[in-house]
Amino acid sequence: MSKKNKTFVSWTEINELLDAIQKQIKESGEKFEMIAGVTRGGLIPAVMLSHRLELPMMAIAPGDPILPISLAKKTLIIDEIYDTGKTMQDLKQVNPMTQFAVLFHNVGLDELEFYGKKMRLDNWLVFPWE
Repeated sequence: MSKKNKTFVSWTEINELLDAIQKQIKESGEKFEMIAGVTRGGLIPAVMLSHRLELPMMAIAPGDPILPISLAKKTLIIDEIYDTGKTMQDLKQVNPMTQFAVLFHNVGLDELEFYGKKMRLDNWLVFPWE
């Protein structure tokens, strides 16, 4: 684990971030057919968002050989954090049309379509499911 200071994220904050993402999706007019959660940290937000949007949900892992087949539908990929950008870059290479949502979006990175909060991620975020 990193030597960064820890910031603990509450379930209340998780719900507020998902509220913000859900509102952005509604305002965008996008109609998704599937929610995909990035293993491991994106799985719980994916389940929660799939219930809110009443959409099916699947788990995906960057580098999975069946990933391109899995993303054949109009899919929103969600992860808990967009820190370095590597995971999202890898997924974008597989399907450039895929859209993304994250709970926490690090400033200074290319902007994703949907996010709960944009901030400088100086601390190590500890989520309630960890």
